[in-house]
Amino acid sequence: MKILTLGASWVHGAGSSDPETKSWPAQIAKKYGIEVVNLAQVGSSNQRAARIGIEELCRNPDYDCVIFLLGPASRTEVLNNGKWHQIWPGRENISTNSSLDKIYTEMWMPWNDLQNTIMLSFYFMHSLKAMGIPLYMEGCTFNVSQYKKELSWITDYNNDYDFNKIGMPLSQLNIGIKDLDRKLKSLKAIHLQNLKIQPYYLLESTNFLKLPDVQKKYGYSYESFNGHPNDFGYAALADYFADKIDLN
Repeated sequence: MKILTLGASWVHGAGSSDPETKSWPAQIAKKYGIEVVNLAQVGSSNQRAARIGIEELCRNPDYDCVIFLLGPASRTEVLNNGKWHQIWPGRENISTNSSLDKIYTEMWMPWNDLQNTIMLSFYFMHSLKAMGIPLYMEGCTFNVSQYKKELSWITDYNNDYDFNKIGMPLSQLNIGIKDLDRKLKSLKAIHLQNLKIQPYYLLESTNFLKLPDVQKKYGYSYESFNGHPNDFGYAALADYFADKIDLN
């Protein structure tokens, strides 16, 4: 069996003693005796993860499964002089921020993040469906709880032009009423399609690691994590995702 894993630092294995051997993809490979190709990168945007995944699958389609974990939705990427540049708008006083980060920060807002995530997920899900490759997709560090308000605009809209009822700040949105009505209807339909194909695509994997029984079983304290799991936390995630793709 051959698996492709995609995502950002939590898939790469940041925080472990050795990402090459202690990331959860590496631990799945060793424990279950399968081949795992991990193309995750620290700081990766979801756009990069999806692009790298499609590139790999088109070159080498002989994968039995793909696991794609969504990371922070504010990150994106742009071609700059022929090279893809990862952008993380909204961060203040970060020495690595480039002029492109600052430009995108001026246009950044959570509403954009959520729309992009829903659309990107739809494109990726259907690309793999067309290729006949099984996919498991989960929110991981997407942190859907940060977008609870924006998601409610989509799920609670009743096609009645009553945007005040769902709390949309129309003065902050550069869009006409008819276009907004169409957008909300479309996003709701696309989100529901996503849920049919990948019911957990916005689920946060971090919630599993917070469970007291899981912490006790694998011998770690979630509170001790410094932004990322340790080796034992990744061991828990290895079994968690193995169960999701029916390796157990």
